[in-house]
Amino acid sequence: MTFHKLKIKLRQGNALVFRVYLPSMTQCVEKFWLCLSDYEQSQAKGFINNSLREKYISSHGILRYLLAFCANTKPQDIKYFFNPFGKPFLENNLFIQFNMSHAKDYAVYIIALDSLVGIDIEWKDKENNLDDISEIVLNEQELIFFRKLKAQEKLNAFYSIWTKKEAIIKAIGEGLSYPLKAINVLDSVRNQKVHSSYKTNEYEFYGSNLYDIADYASAVVFSRKSNVIQTELNLELFFQLLNKFIDSKRVLSN
Repeated sequence: MTFHKLKIKLRQGNALVFRVYLPSMTQCVEKFWLCLSDYEQSQAKGFINNSLREKYISSHGILRYLLAFCANTKPQDIKYFFNPFGKPFLENNLFIQFNMSHAKDYAVYIIALDSLVGIDIEWKDKENNLDDISEIVLNEQELIFFRKLKAQEKLNAFYSIWTKKEAIIKAIGEGLSYPLKAINVLDSVRNQKVHSSYKTNEYEFYGSNLYDIADYASAVVFSRKSNVIQTELNLELFFQLLNKFIDSKRVLSN
């Protein structure tokens, strides 16, 4: 897996993964705002903190641009519907599956064809009482492994386990109603595997490591084996994306 210059060619067997450092996109906030739905704009207005509001606008606006290019439409024309647990899907296009996650300064996205997908990113909060939280999140085998670790090892192992479980739950689309302890990711974490498979009672998922960011953990899963193409989407590459819209006459009109 390598980072690529902007390549948005969605095809069967590929999973497109994008990572964005949100503060780098502040000069595009107005453009992102214009393509948000009324509901998304209402949600953004609910943030008192300006930085958090801009990150919400940017993360959701970027998703719209990525999906619009893949679906051959305009960002403002993207429409979602939600399952009973709140997972979004594209209206009239269930073939394109997607998921997003954000934590502090980063947002991550995955888009694939005809495959359940989930992605998660978490900031490693050293203030959390991981011994207490682990009792809720980890199953018996994972707890035995976790309790033998040193403090820093516990921090890394917990967030590695948590992001993998969260990505699987998001792919399944049932939220935290799905039992966390029914998901076992121990083999992947203990052996630090680059590629992994995870089985639940009803599903089988495949996972692939994402490139590390200091103080963050992230994970991605998909129900069909896929070649993961990772892109670090910075301002320069986003303007390349805008140019692709201009070239194909799909740009947001001002």
